[in-house]
Amino acid sequence: KDAETSKSKEQEIKDDIQSIYDAMNRNKQRLAAMKTKFNDASQKNAELEKFIQRLSQEIEEKDAQIADLKGQLEKMNVQLSDLNMNLQESQQESSVKTEKLNTAYYCFGTTKELVKNNVISKEGGFIGIGKNKKLKADFNKDYFTKIDVSTTTSIVLGVKKAKLITTHPSGSYKIEGANGRAEKLTILNADDFWSASKYLVIVTE
Repeated sequence: KDAETSKSKEQEIKDDIQSIYDAMNRNKQRLAAMKTKFNDASQKNAELEKFIQRLSQEIEEKDAQIADLKGQLEKMNVQLSDLNMNLQESQQESSVKTEKLNTAYYCFGTTKELVKNNVISKEGGFIGIGKNKKLKADFNKDYFTKIDVSTTTSIVLGVKKAKLITTHPSGSYKIEGANGRAEKLTILNADDFWSASKYLVIVTE
């Protein structure tokens, strides 16, 4: 929660403990008075004596608990500060990991364009992704478009034909378009589609 709410809650706890502490002090005073009257009585009452002993023990236990709680409250500011810092670091780390997992890259073009831009070899292979023996040894990363796989469900192509060079399960996508054209690539199952490669290369005509 925000700092203002945390501070308010902390003060509320402190006030509650102080109230308990004050009540215990009043009980100690009453107990002292009872002991005095008891000692002055001509006849001792066994039940009353047991009650006084039990109450004295409970007060000692509560005193110890209150002392412990007060000690914890004194450290609370430092502990809360450390907790907030750790939480922020954890959230940042988680955010970076999530972004990395959801990042992929794609490019498409004719064979000539892809060869010219150092994406595929003359044999039609793609840079070292997958198990294709025709893959190119290096590639031009600047030619690719970065996308978020969690939100990208289709890629507009607007070409006559399209063929995927990189490895992606056939059931995880489909190429759609009227009259046999390849107007767009639709991703049906993102987890499966990007499971083998986070790079997508499409050769078009």
